[in-house]
Amino acid sequence: MEVYTVTVATGTSEYSGTNNYIYVTLIGENGESERTLLDNPGLDFCRGAVDQYKVVSPSPLGSVLLVRLEKQRYWVEDNWFCRYVTVEPDDGGKVQTFPCYRWFVGDLKMEIREGKATTVMDDSSPKLLEHRKTELQERRKTYRWITWAPGIPRCIDAKTEADLPQDARFENEKRSDFEHSLHYALLELSLKKLTIRFGKSWNDLEDFKRIFWKLRSPIAEYCMEHWEEDWLFGYQCLNGSNPRMIQRCKTLPENFPVTAGMVQRSMADGTTLTKELKAGNIYLLDYAIMEGIPTNTIKGKPQFIAAPLCLLYQHPDDGLIPIAIQLEQTPGLDTPIFLPTDPPLAWLLAKMWVRHAEFQVFQLLSHLLRTHLVVEVFCVATLRQLPAVHPIYKLLAPHLRYTLEINCRGRTQLISDTGIFKRVVSTGGKGLLILAQREYKVLTYRSLQPRSDFIDRGVMQISNYFYRDHSLMLWDAIHSFVSGMVNLYYQTDRDVQQDAELQAWIRDVTQEGFTELPNFGRFLFHSGLLNAAGSLFRLQQDSSPEEI
Repeated sequence: MEVYTVTVATGTSEYSGTNNYIYVTLIGENGESERTLLDNPGLDFCRGAVDQYKVVSPSPLGSVLLVRLEKQRYWVEDNWFCRYVTVEPDDGGKVQTFPCYRWFVGDLKMEIREGKATTVMDDSSPKLLEHRKTELQERRKTYRWITWAPGIPRCIDAKTEADLPQDARFENEKRSDFEHSLHYALLELSLKKLTIRFGKSWNDLEDFKRIFWKLRSPIAEYCMEHWEEDWLFGYQCLNGSNPRMIQRCKTLPENFPVTAGMVQRSMADGTTLTKELKAGNIYLLDYAIMEGIPTNTIKGKPQFIAAPLCLLYQHPDDGLIPIAIQLEQTPGLDTPIFLPTDPPLAWLLAKMWVRHAEFQVFQLLSHLLRTHLVVEVFCVATLRQLPAVHPIYKLLAPHLRYTLEINCRGRTQLISDTGIFKRVVSTGGKGLLILAQREYKVLTYRSLQPRSDFIDRGVMQISNYFYRDHSLMLWDAIHSFVSGMVNLYYQTDRDVQQDAELQAWIRDVTQEGFTELPNFGRFLFHSGLLNAAGSLFRLQQDSSPEEI
């Protein structure tokens, strides 16, 4: 007879504990232990508890391969979150750790295996190979693809966050914090609405400060004081909310007929527009993607958007400054080019229209599409095609946490027909989907990699581009970490190609998630795998639920 000490750790978040029956069976190379009810004197499986039990096997098990956990209802249903199980033979043998980190909802039986990362090529035990297969079969039934709207990445089959499996939901503390923040923000907006409705009307730009009473940080106050200045406009193009639009301008676009004479007063002494173009000091913001986008109607009032072109100059003394703005893509008598020499309010209004277009592009394309929706494709594919013991699953799982719930909330609360965008944003309704579809058509895997993106936009030399500098430092750190982990299991392209699970994951990403982008990117090889994992790490830095 063999005796084992089994330690079971319950989750630390709210409602992780249970009063239901918990059974355990140890599955070894040579057989199974007795099915044992885990029951010590007093309360078992309380929140944060680490409980020990004795489990008996009538014959030697050999190496323990799997731990079978079962939860059965006692009086009322009570879910349970298990963190991990450890198994130690009483003869002083090796302690084995079996991570779980899963919710047991209802009467459920689950088998978990030891935590060491293992590829399918390294597994030789028939029991472990069958466990991998069964786990993925169950996951594919749980996590299914669906097309939420044509022309954008596919997503998880869940109408709302309530349709997600418990393992993909926010923890209770996270949910409470998220909903408290949302309710607080809505209350603040309501108070501001009352202030505006019953207070005095806006007479000048200074009156806008009355609705920003919460902005009390030094940076926020500084921006409120200087937001009208050209240098801050240029600085925000480099380090603001959406610093990925700026590109080097080698030749002026044909539809942006700026002449040297128009902008000469913005040039430094002794230089011209032609000289600065050759020197690489002229940059461009081009919002052509906004042209012709249908606009929203809010409370019966039609909204308006622009599709501007903005020329910027890296001034040796003043930094990056705007020097010409055209608010539509087609030049003509009705599409003037605004200059810093125009009346101050005309120039300020032109810059505000550029910022208005910037807001649409940032929220719908840079943030929603290129971050949340792209990451969701990898998240769903990971859950469907990689078992929990797979090294790439272990590498990515912490960075994909909460992705599905926050995206479901975004689809229902932000971009749905009754969402916030439809109620308050100029591109809400049909416009936001058309805008996302346009960007999705030209989305490339290369553009998600920061170094390639900066090189392609010609902005590697521009000064004070702290977003670029910090992104590259972060990317190098991420790439170093990911390379070290991936290289433990994959040294060559052949190693990547021979991993059937990894290849299934890649196919799920490219053929199921990015169905309409056959040329999105090929990372069938070793270097591609490193960049794919690294890109996901970096994208998640921009994908916090608090922002949504």
